[in-house]
Parts: sequence; C-alpha cells; structure tokens
Amino acid sequence: MRSKLIKNTLVLIATSLIIRVLSLANRIILTRLLGNEGISLYVIILPSLMLFMSIAGFSLNTALSKVIAENAVSKKYSDKKILGAAITIGLFATAATSLLLVAIIKPLVSKGLRQEEAFYPLLSSLLILPLVMLNNVFRGYFNGKNRINITAYANLIEQCARIASGTIFLFLFRSLGLAGAVTMTVIAMGFGELISLKFILWKIFRSTDKILAGSESDPRKAILTVAAPTTFSRLLGNLTEFFEPLIYTLALAKLGYANKEILYKYSAITAYALPLITLCSFLSQSIAAAIIPSISRSNASGRRDEVVHYIKKSCLLSFVPGILVTILLTAHAHDYMRLLYGTEIGAAYVVNLSAFFIFYYLLSPLWAIMQALGKAKLLFRINLVADVIKLALIYFLAFVPWISYNSLIIVLLANTIVVSLIIYFYLKNRYRFRYSPKVILKVAVLAISTFLFLQIIKTGSKSYLLNTALTALFFLVLGRFLKITSLNDE
Repeated sequence: MRSKLIKNTLVLIATSLIIRVLSLANRIILTRLLGNEGISLYVIILPSLMLFMSIAGFSLNTALSKVIAENAVSKKYSDKKILGAAITIGLFATAATSLLLVAIIKPLVSKGLRQEEAFYPLLSSLLILPLVMLNNVFRGYFNGKNRINITAYANLIEQCARIASGTIFLFLFRSLGLAGAVTMTVIAMGFGELISLKFILWKIFRSTDKILAGSESDPRKAILTVAAPTTFSRLLGNLTEFFEPLIYTLALAKLGYANKEILYKYSAITAYALPLITLCSFLSQSIAAAIIPSISRSNASGRRDEVVHYIKKSCLLSFVPGILVTILLTAHAHDYMRLLYGTEIGAAYVVNLSAFFIFYYLLSPLWAIMQALGKAKLLFRINLVADVIKLALIYFLAFVPWISYNSLIIVLLANTIVVSLIIYFYLKNRYRFRYSPKVILKVAVLAISTFLFLQIIKTGSKSYLLNTALTALFFLVLGRFLKITSLNDE
C-alpha cells in the first residue's frame, strides 16, 4: 500500500509540476494580453467565480474519494449507486448555484465589486458550473479507486486546453474591449473543463476496473455527510476571499487612498506576490490528493499505526521542499518577479514574508488528513472562527499607521500560520506522535547548510539562475545523503 502511495504521489508531483508551469505560463500570457487593468479586473472577479464553482462542485471530489475508498472495505454500496447519487446531488447544487448567480449578479457588480465591466465575465460562468460538478464527481471516483494518475492527466489536459483556448480567444476577440477580453478568459476556463470531462468519461468507458456490486443501499447520506460540511467549510473560505477585496477597499478608501491606487495595491499582493510565494505548492497539494484514499482505508480498517505513519510523512514531505523555496525566494525574489512578470511589483512582500509562508506548504496535507479522518465538521468550526477574525483584522489593522495597506498580506500570513498549527497539534495530541530528535536535527542541518551555500556562491556569481540551479542541486544531494525523505518511521 505504501508503494502505491509513493507511485501515486510521484505521478501527481510530475503532472502537477507541468500544470504549475503551464498555469504560470497562462498567467504571464493573460498579464501581457489583458494588460494591468485587465488582469486587475480578472483578479477581482476570480473570488466570485471560485465561490460559485465551489457551491456547484459541492466537494463531490473529496466526498467520493472517501466514500469509494471506504466502500472498497465495507462493500456497503454499489459503485453505480454511488455515482448516480453523487450526480443527482450535484445537479441540485448546480441548479441552486445558477439561480443564485442570476439573482445577485446585478447588485454584485454594481454595489459589491463596484465594477460594471464584471457583469458579462460573471454571467458567462453559468456555462462552467455543470462541467465543474461533473468533473468533481468522476475525479472523485478515480481518486477513491486509487487511480490518481487519471485525475492528474485530466488536470493536465484541462490546463493545456485552457491556455490554448484562452490565447486564441483573446487574439480573436481583442476588439470586444476590456469586459469582452475578460469574458473570453472565463469561457476558456469552461473549455478546459469540457475537454477534461471528455477525457475522463472516455477513461471510464474504457476502464477495465471491476465495478463493485455491493448492496442496493442508498449512499446519498454517506456522500452528504462528507460533502456538506466540506462544502460549507470551503464556502466559508470562498466567502472570505470574496469579502477580502471589499473590506480592504473600504478600509483604504477611508484612509484616503484613490480607487486605482487601492486596486494596484491589492493586485500587488494577489496577482504578483502570493502567486510567486506559493509557486511550488504543487508538492503539498499532490501529497494531499494522494493521502486521502490511503488514510481513509487505514482508518476504516482500524490500522492506527499506518494512519500515524501517513500523517508524519506527509507533513515532512510537504515541509522540506518549502525550505528550499523559501531560501531561494528570499535571496532572488526581485529577479524571479522580473523574469516571470516583467516587473518588480510585490517583490518586497516576497523577500520579507516568504520565510513565514512555509506553513502554507503544511496546510494542504493537514486539511486532507482531517477530511480523510472524518473531521470535516471540526475543520469547518476552526475556519469559521479564523475567517471571521481574519476579515475583522484586515479592516481594523489598516488603521494602524505602521501597517496600513499591508494589513491584507499580514493577516493572510497570520491566518495561515495559526490554522496550520491548530490542526497539527490537534492531530499530534490525538495520535500521540512525535518526530525523533534525529529527524529534527537533519532538517535543521539541511536548512542551515543550504542557506549558507547560497550565500557563499552569491559572492562569486551574479547569475541568479545559476545560483538557483546550484542551490537546488546541493539541496537535493544533501537531502538524499541525510535520508530526510525516507519513508521509514523515525
């Protein structure tokens, strides 16, 4: 089982790396084609899009991954019943989301976002919602079957289709103006979902996997038990992200900042600094996706030792790469920003705060572990409190003179650290695990040695690309020598 986890994780890491590079290329293309004003409009409507997509998808990916994996042990339901129930639930969620969007879109763009150009981009998202729901269902099915590679390939195909269609649409419809260009960008997202869905349906029809017969019990309750609290928890996060720019704008407006100045400060954080800081988060996200079925099976079978093993190793494998990323970003943030976006906007945030954002790399696997253990309701409560406090602090800290417009990124950082530590120590206290002093010492040696190595070679080389390559190589060789990522328990 552990070898299967390793294989799935490696497949996910490889494809996620490609997807991350393609996503970065897509962002660069969009920035160049849309311009600063266009990408700012896109960034502002993105939280709204994510909110509606989250409701329509109803966390069916996570729910089916858990239910299918546990059903392989209990054989309580048939696979066809699970898929049928999930699609039925998804259709209701999609219909409700579409009605909600139509009902609120006018006041949302005029009074909420205060951007009339956002109307058609948001309206076009109605085409995406059913595709998102169906992709959630079928990807969850394959994840539960431990066919993680199919989901990874579907994600890769989706990203390729999105980039190709987005680039073509923007070139063909440049004459439509700002709103039209951003609308075409949203439609390109839907095109990527459609191509991905066609691929995954083709895989289902050609699949030689044994379809589990099971009983004729209704699995809707089992699906909703996971999907509903997980969706509400994610919905809380999406709502928080939606309100973030509104509250941030309100606070800075009261401080006397002009609307365009506020928009550019918001974009410096959300469109430039944070994407660079989280550039390598594909590693922890891959581990998170791969860990759910394995922990679900071990937990359902009562194998506590295996659960502890997966918790310890998933956290370690997520944290260690974050060390390298943090060291490189701190040293060469301005160079990376110029390389990727042709500007140094937001680079100062990366230099000063990237070391603290290392906790971001722990958050995805910690979330996945809690969901696999059936703790979605607890996650919801934790995030409810954290997000309410976060929104309040974004507003009130803006009036602290030495914080001012930095309130958004400081609060985002604090929220990431606090939530990660709460979940980690909850799991640590529940399962009574700890890392050996030997492992802790190895990690410290790796971090300090890599930092000193980069400082030494920087004195002799002015090429940040050469420094990056040499530091990464040193990190990998030393990590291999220290056997930090060994799957043996320590």
